[in-house]
Amino acid sequence: MKELEMQGNAISTKDKNVYSILEIVLEMYERGIKFLPIDLYKSHATKFIMEEDGIRPPLNSIPGLGTVAAEGIQSAKQDGKFMCVDELQQRSKVGKSVIEMLEKAGCLAGMPKSNQISLFG
Repeated sequence: MKELEMQGNAISTKDKNVYSILEIVLEMYERGIKFLPIDLYKSHATKFIMEEDGIRPPLNSIPGLGTVAAEGIQSAKQDGKFMCVDELQQRSKVGKSVIEMLEKAGCLAGMPKSNQISLFG
């Protein structure tokens, strides 16, 4: 933190906050607490969840995925598992950009895009 203080106002508030978060993450790793991957079904919309193997981040911790979208997914998954990405998008009322963020985070691995069967495939 001394390096940040020496640079004075050259560091933005956002950068100072990120530095504080990274200090906490480092402390967690030093204490043996592991971060689990974000999971479409196991992760909460906005809360970190302690599990036996570590701590699972919430859906809204995916960069760019806001709380409203995360809560929409949280609400939709209470009605059961999603058969495909299209159903996830429809039930949770999220846009294409949120789907792309979930894909990039690995949350949709193995989930088909659509449940349509191609007869001419």
